[in-house]
Amino acid sequence: MGILAKKKLQGIALSGMVALAAAPVTAEDIRPGCYTRFYSDAHLRDQPAQVVRAVRLWVGPWMTEVAREARIEVVPANQGHARGAPWVGARLQQFLICGTESGAPLCQVECDGGRMEVTKQDAQGMVFRTRYMVVGNTGECGGVMDMAEVPGQWVRYRLYRADAPDCSGM
Repeated sequence: MGILAKKKLQGIALSGMVALAAAPVTAEDIRPGCYTRFYSDAHLRDQPAQVVRAVRLWVGPWMTEVAREARIEVVPANQGHARGAPWVGARLQQFLICGTESGAPLCQVECDGGRMEVTKQDAQGMVFRTRYMVVGNTGECGGVMDMAEVPGQWVRYRLYRADAPDCSGM
């Protein structure tokens, strides 16, 4: 191959790389499965504002072409803004709609009950953050407890991938 042909191929390859770099990045879908986390007494002592003792998240199949159904279950800790609440120690569940159509992987509670944004996913689990997301089904829209430690301020939760039976009953 001649020098001009090589230069032309290099130019085409470089143009293709530049076009790929300029292309919009699509958000990774939230991976289906079961995720859990149980916080130790020592962890909760070190995080006195944390309101969650345990959390289970089940991300299910596609319910539409752009959204997965999911459920989260939280057991509130008796500390932070949940201290003394009648639901401390109960299992508070919430239905979620998860998707990436906003450009970021997130799960939302219906009726503007807040959302969680998935910031990391790997084979071990996921990290999500929220600054407002209510859990605990009620007779009306919404829930009974906000998972944010301080409403309006981001809090992160790391969950670990678990076997499907660990999310049974959700």
